[in-house]
Amino acid sequence: MSKGLRRYEFSERLADIIGASRRDLRFRVTLLVTAGLIPPGPRGPGSPPATPGYAADLLIGAMSAPQQSHTVEAIQCYRALRPSASVAVDNTPRVVIGPQRSPFADIHSPDLLFLADRLRFGEALSRLLACALDSETRGVLARTLFGVWISRGFPVASLQFVAGSDSSQTIVTKRYELPEGARPPAWLDPDRGGSADPGLFHTVFLPVNKVIEIGQLTTSEDEMTPRMLDLGPTITNIANLVRDGRHRRRWDAFLSNARAARAAAEKLDTRDSRYTEVADFGSNPGNLRMLTYIPNTIQESAPLVVVLHGCTQTAASYDHGAGWSTLADRHGFALLLPEQRRRNNPLRCFNWFRNEDFRRDDGEPLSIRQMVDRMISEHGIDRTRVYVTGLSAGGAMTSVMLATHPDVFAGGAVVAGVPYQCANGLQEAFETIFQGQSRSAGEWGDLVRAASSHQGPWPKVSVWHGEADSTVKPINAEEVLKQWTNVHGLGALPTIETTTDGCSRRIWRNADGKDVVEAYTVPGMSHGQAVKAGGPVPCGNAAPFFHDVGIASADHIARFWGLTDVVAETRAKSRPAASPSIHAEIDDEPRQKTEDAAPHMASEIQIKAGISIDRDNQCTADSGQESTQVTAPLVARDEAGQSDRASSPTLDLLAFVAKSLTTNMTGSVEPGSGGATDNERTFGGGGMPLGIDIQDILSKSFEAAGLLKGGGNKRSRSRAGSGAPLGIDIPGILSTSFEAAGLINRGLDRDRDSGPRTSTGDGSVETGGSESSTGEKRHDGSGWQLLAGEQGTLGDGSQLFGDVRSGIDGEIGNKARSFTCQVMLGDQPRLGYERRLDLNAAANPFTKASLTVLVDGVVVDEVSAIGMDYVETEWTAQSDIDLSRFGGRTTTLTFELAANSNVFVEVSAKAWLRHIEVHDATTPAAH
Repeated sequence: MSKGLRRYEFSERLADIIGASRRDLRFRVTLLVTAGLIPPGPRGPGSPPATPGYAADLLIGAMSAPQQSHTVEAIQCYRALRPSASVAVDNTPRVVIGPQRSPFADIHSPDLLFLADRLRFGEALSRLLACALDSETRGVLARTLFGVWISRGFPVASLQFVAGSDSSQTIVTKRYELPEGARPPAWLDPDRGGSADPGLFHTVFLPVNKVIEIGQLTTSEDEMTPRMLDLGPTITNIANLVRDGRHRRRWDAFLSNARAARAAAEKLDTRDSRYTEVADFGSNPGNLRMLTYIPNTIQESAPLVVVLHGCTQTAASYDHGAGWSTLADRHGFALLLPEQRRRNNPLRCFNWFRNEDFRRDDGEPLSIRQMVDRMISEHGIDRTRVYVTGLSAGGAMTSVMLATHPDVFAGGAVVAGVPYQCANGLQEAFETIFQGQSRSAGEWGDLVRAASSHQGPWPKVSVWHGEADSTVKPINAEEVLKQWTNVHGLGALPTIETTTDGCSRRIWRNADGKDVVEAYTVPGMSHGQAVKAGGPVPCGNAAPFFHDVGIASADHIARFWGLTDVVAETRAKSRPAASPSIHAEIDDEPRQKTEDAAPHMASEIQIKAGISIDRDNQCTADSGQESTQVTAPLVARDEAGQSDRASSPTLDLLAFVAKSLTTNMTGSVEPGSGGATDNERTFGGGGMPLGIDIQDILSKSFEAAGLLKGGGNKRSRSRAGSGAPLGIDIPGILSTSFEAAGLINRGLDRDRDSGPRTSTGDGSVETGGSESSTGEKRHDGSGWQLLAGEQGTLGDGSQLFGDVRSGIDGEIGNKARSFTCQVMLGDQPRLGYERRLDLNAAANPFTKASLTVLVDGVVVDEVSAIGMDYVETEWTAQSDIDLSRFGGRTTTLTFELAANSNVFVEVSAKAWLRHIEVHDATTPAAH
């Protein structure tokens, strides 16, 4: 490792490398100190060393800030940019029509791309600079990194990597953009004197050779910790094998927790055990103990979960912390809990790193397989539903079992573990867990394919890791994902990225639309397993290596495997409805009329947070952060338009939306109209969801409760003092609150006559929107609306109109509006619809407007305008979109309209949809 420079020397050399003024960089360093971004220090030889983190900050400030005065804010803004897309195309404006193919379908993605995949830009740049310090990682850096790209005209940065296939190479760009809710830097923010449209967009590029040169001038941030914890002579001897002082601090921290975990395990083992030990189950070459747990309510042909504990734990202590026996009682499956003996490993770790213990027909893997065989023969276990999971060393052994016995296990879950065959020997094991080992996805996948003669199908895999795990570095989770996504023949990018209980969740789906790989990243969690010790349905207990972070990993893993389906469905039938925030029941006569129009409607409406109106079948109109759930019967018809439940029926989605509305709408609307008229409502009349008058419902509910006097018409009830106690208009207050939350839109009714209609020049009519008494413009039509047909009725001529905007009213980032419906697909389903689009995304090369059609989160059709405008002046028919890969099950069909602006320049997307039909599909209620 080369000796790095002090800060005062580093800024001089950095100026020479990037072609900047030395005086300029000295002043920027002064700004960093005065702003508190770095601690002050003497200028001479006593100056603090320049670490990769310091170098990354100064480099960001110099590259991104157009003026010296912007340095500090530029660093704070750009280093917090979050990773977004990875694309194998250049940054040129373009329109993409049709589902976009994964950019990594035919290329070998570089290892360093995964290092940067989950980090923010500042940390990713710091890691790359640190790679230049080590001779081995420096070579990888030189081969795979192309350069660093930063824009000053909009808050976007990227790391560009070289990736190749067997015949060609390309540049893969890892893009970083503003996190949700963040504002652009001051020079781009009009509220702080900046300009949202600075004219000539200036960008800066730093090639890989300069990145390496800069990184070699820094000093590693790792520090040595001189003292070891003493847990006994045997453990100390093992600890001495960790010769590299860089890892001693992590090892000390692990041993400290391990000592507490061992004490907890020994305490639990003194209690009466819930588990049964089986002594005779085979040759047992791994010399393991076999413990089992069979619940009293076990299913017939029950599933089996093999549970592997971590270092210093026992089978009982791991189960107590993770809560697997609680789930077994709840859902009726069996548990097998292999246990390591102390004489096999002084820390009671499974020996996943020893050659004889990561082969198929040898050592500990063979012992565990023999235990599984005994469970199947003795308890009638369904051999197609055997699963394995484990924590830490147990997670590493889970990787071994999945690789060596993919014919035995239908699924697995690796919790804070490592990939299969990442180490051969104890020293390599320490190196792997503390710093990770990076290989290409193909190399990792080949190790699994070589571990047995199995040719598929492969187990589905769940991967869990704490974001702050310093014992088993989180990069190991990314390597596990590379291994198993490659085995399943999937690309590097997940099919879906979402958030569950505050945790990042990524899902990979195969060609059949099935979830086969998932990954949870638990923010702020150190080494261990996530549990949820409290709440109405707890699972697990807080203990050393078990963190009560509000999410039960064991429960989510069981759901991913499908172990909760049967019991969960049985319990759901008797579970009472969730208590609504406001509960209102419609009078008998209006309810009867509504039920005539929609025969499957529930007899009561529950208004919850987000205004959820529950019915038998679910259809959701999502307006971004909150969604309005609306359910209505789907309409099955044949080609002649008649009701028919014979083979190959057709679902007319617009017809069922029209029938779900409870208000009459008259008049006509021209196709392509850009705004709301008297005859348009956002899924209903009077600005109410589905035409339901929330204020009237509330008034009747308060009358029934004696809080309001009865009688009078709706208008009189809505005025303050009309029968209300103390003259307080409670329904009006609540309605106003709903309106302020965006859950109802009364502007259409209130200012019905104030919105002038203007001709668009093509014969269509659009409204100018409503205005308040102060003349402030109201933005109507921000979600999906149902437009009446040519005869002014909601029938076959109806259209869906969507409108979404970003970059206005002080809001930037991705804004989306989605319309979703549940449908039951047959064996050969097909989707058809007609559209007109107006996509305006010409703000800069990274702004985007799009219409996307998804089935269960998988894109089946898409039109995207990136950095430019795209308009369809005529109706475009999309017919015979093949949905057969989703056939035979109930799916969720989604139309999503999105606009994404990274500066305060408007980006908008408008869409008109008609004739939306799904062939060979029925309503879920019919099954």
